[in-house]
Amino acid sequence: MKKYLFLSFLMLLSQTILSQSMWQESIDSVEQSGYYNIQLGQRLIAKSLNSNFSDLRIFDNKNKEVPYFVRAASPVQEINSFENYVLKQNQVKDSLNIVIVDNQKAENIDRFYVVIRRADVNKYASLRGSNDLKQWYIVRQKTGVSGYGNPDEILVLDFPQGNYRYYEITLENNQSSPLEVIKVGKMKNSSIYAQFSELDLGTFSQVDSADKKTYISFSNTIDTYRINKLEFNISSKTYYLRRAVMSDSLSHSRAVFDLSAKGSNTFFVNDFLFSKNTSVVIENHSNPPLKIDSVRAYGLNRYICAYLEEGQQYTIQVGNNGNAAPKYDIEYFQNDIPADLPVIKTKGFKRIDIQQESDVRQLSWFERPVFLWTVIILIGLFLFFICVKMVKEMGAKKP
Repeated sequence: MKKYLFLSFLMLLSQTILSQSMWQESIDSVEQSGYYNIQLGQRLIAKSLNSNFSDLRIFDNKNKEVPYFVRAASPVQEINSFENYVLKQNQVKDSLNIVIVDNQKAENIDRFYVVIRRADVNKYASLRGSNDLKQWYIVRQKTGVSGYGNPDEILVLDFPQGNYRYYEITLENNQSSPLEVIKVGKMKNSSIYAQFSELDLGTFSQVDSADKKTYISFSNTIDTYRINKLEFNISSKTYYLRRAVMSDSLSHSRAVFDLSAKGSNTFFVNDFLFSKNTSVVIENHSNPPLKIDSVRAYGLNRYICAYLEEGQQYTIQVGNNGNAAPKYDIEYFQNDIPADLPVIKTKGFKRIDIQQESDVRQLSWFERPVFLWTVIILIGLFLFFICVKMVKEMGAKKP
């Protein structure tokens, strides 16, 4: 019983120490005072205790809080700057939507926003280009696409930049009926929404086990990340369909998906907490193992909006700032602040301790390190003497 009490104490102590950890990034000073969209670093995003960033705070040079609000990841918030392309064709065939976009100005294009009626199905898109509507050239092979927005859904289709006069978009889903395509266009000043940043997972190892499973581990991953998109590149000359399970033993995150020779093997997950403790297990059954060439992960870019003063230095912190989200006046004026603001990035990711924030709040006597370590040592000595006494009693009972 005493052993379990001791272990419980150690767990409580470790949680207390971890809860006192915070992470910080800095913001470059701006040349002109005004509102800015601040792109959060992916490592900082992962360290936030909540996906809604309720523990995030911005501080200026004098450690005063700076009000902010979280920008949604959806491009639908820029709908007023949506510019339509002329559609030469918008037809359906079984579960296919075939849309031909007329690039009348021969602009260099690398992204389409396809607005559809929201549908809870897996969606895939491919793209071809042409200058005469007769000879078509492949631009992007079929790949999975995700949507954002409500009630209409906006599919973001990225592809290699080109200036074909016509682009043919083919949408496919996993049901027998087509989607309803409303329009296709571009977003003016839309560079910040619905975009992903690739994450550095380091090298991975693949072990094909005798239990007819393939184990993929990522022990070289530097830090934790919130993953929203995962891509597998697989070499195989034959058809395959394998169930794969990705799990993390530390965060207990879990995702299940099917690797298929007929799919793009691109999967979207909801803020999966990825770390060096993450592994992917592929069920091979009686089939030969697959050769996994690469695994690429992406995090959804997230932004906050705040008013920054010229010449000021700012820091952003996440971690031990409490679970309740702050209440700022700026939240009531989100619709009055333009979405296409200048974007600045954070830098200098580092871990800090609450003890370093003594200028923010004076520590109470029972929070000081000397008192805490004294309590820890006394409890440790007490448990040590109990253990010694128990050992002696057990020895005395022996015949």
